[in-house]
Amino acid sequence: MISPSTARICRWTLIRPFFFDHGQHLGFKTESKIPRSALASNLQRATGAKPLLIPGGPEICRRIGVVTGGAGGDLKKAADEGVDTFITGEGPHWTYAMAEELGLNVLYGGHYATETFGVKALSAHLSRKFDIPWSFVDHPTGL
Repeated sequence: MISPSTARICRWTLIRPFFFDHGQHLGFKTESKIPRSALASNLQRATGAKPLLIPGGPEICRRIGVVTGGAGGDLKKAADEGVDTFITGEGPHWTYAMAEELGLNVLYGGHYATETFGVKALSAHLSRKFDIPWSFVDHPTGL
């Protein structure tokens, strides 16, 4: 899951659990009022990778849901939970048409790029708790 520090980078202050699956919430949602182009820019700044935008929803994003990695095949589930914009890492080709049908903006930020936040946040937490050093070996694949 994207860490609270990443939420701050994207300028989200209030986050709530989102996307209940496999007995737990896998992501978070937030309310905002941001043009989808600005949201895409914020996501690019946070991940370092330009996201793929499917502009199926409103120009102004108000209810944003985030699940890192490869949750793109679950657009219907995201829409059913009331978001107008869904951010995840990647998804299959057919999701473009589905996003349009659902009236959902989708931003694919890259599987790797969206999942490294959690690893870094956990490492920093364990470092503080146990007073041990850590380093992150960045090896982006572009996927």
